[in-house]
Amino acid sequence: MRLDPFKLAHWMNARKYTVAQTADLAGVSVATLHRVLSGTGELAGADAHGVAVALSIGLSQLEAAAEQGLTVVHRSAQSMRASRRPIQRDGIHFYNYYTLAAPDRRVAPVILDILCPADRLPALNNGHLEPAITVNLGPGDIHGRWGEEITPDTWRVLEANTGPDRWITGDSYIEPSYCPHSYSLASERPARIVSYTAHSNIAALIAEANAWPAAAFDEAAKALASCAASGALLDLVLARRMHTRASAAAAAGVPLSRLDEAFAAPLSSAGITVLRRVGRAIGFDYRVLLPPDGQRDVVGKTWATVFDARAGKREWAGYQAASMAAASHLPDLVGTFLRAGGTDVADDLVDHAETHYVVADGSLTLEWQEQGSVRSAGLTADGSAWVAPFVRHRWRGDGAVLKFGSGAHLSYVDWLELSNTYEPARTLRRGRHDLSGWGYE
Repeated sequence: MRLDPFKLAHWMNARKYTVAQTADLAGVSVATLHRVLSGTGELAGADAHGVAVALSIGLSQLEAAAEQGLTVVHRSAQSMRASRRPIQRDGIHFYNYYTLAAPDRRVAPVILDILCPADRLPALNNGHLEPAITVNLGPGDIHGRWGEEITPDTWRVLEANTGPDRWITGDSYIEPSYCPHSYSLASERPARIVSYTAHSNIAALIAEANAWPAAAFDEAAKALASCAASGALLDLVLARRMHTRASAAAAAGVPLSRLDEAFAAPLSSAGITVLRRVGRAIGFDYRVLLPPDGQRDVVGKTWATVFDARAGKREWAGYQAASMAAASHLPDLVGTFLRAGGTDVADDLVDHAETHYVVADGSLTLEWQEQGSVRSAGLTADGSAWVAPFVRHRWRGDGAVLKFGSGAHLSYVDWLELSNTYEPARTLRRGRHDLSGWGYE
């Protein structure tokens, strides 16, 4: 089994074990472990398990990734169509699903043929943890359903673009976690959607909570429910530090009444000043106490019509661009309609997180930088691509492409953490491919 030498070095540092101590506990030779750390050796399954046991971690926490150094993964329209899988639901052929480009072991966007007829109320699914952007690809309109009771919020038409700027394919919306949803045709015209399921920043928390004792989880759920009330999260933060509001206010040198006023108006200049002073005094990030700027309806959706997208049309680095639905409470979930109209693209595209593309129309060539040279892939409608973070790339040709992004790499949570990190660039450079012991080998 191939172990990741950098993961192994990290866990030996975290556990404060030398190579010799780890080898002794795992029952392998020091020379063998040094070969693993140099990247030139592998371990038999039992030996790899022994190393994991020695470090009190799971074997998956040491296993090397199947593929490394990925820059771009692309998939032709033919390959996408070959991934078709029919879905039977509510006694009928309900959807066809197609998978778009993505690396192995990662979530890939999907395209759905909507097949439930217009005269039938589509059966709801159960929703899923990951939030998503859904976009009508046309050519017809689609009925969307988001609840058992039919209301204007739970039953709405996701319109296709039948007017100008057809590269803006249709309405789009953001769907929250665990929102039941389903779709049917709105007429006899065929229709498709692209569903871009995003990385969930709370997935790791939920995975961990699966192993918590039931009583502990119930306590956590009660605490989270109470955090909707103003100031309740502060009380949790203070209790962990053995502070009351009065003692925290005293530590910050502000009257308790001013702390109460800060929670009445946390976004005011005075409110932010007080919360920041309290955070500085007792050691927490005051930003977690600021209220979110929610932009959603009663079932959690955030909508953008074709008109909305067209109204925000703009030129950007040789492309025409228009925004899909966006929400500040899900800042990693990004969607943009792009129109490439020629070869004079001014600048490379480069994003801080992974990017997925779906070609909606035309014939385009994706170019990217890899190991000092330019690589390319020609893609037509239904072709797709995944581009790694910070990889310079561009689209040439004449056509329309849908661009999506999530927080699977550098999320907004990462940016917040990096903004708290002392000398973040130096820390990242030290951490990448770090095989240094902590100094007591």
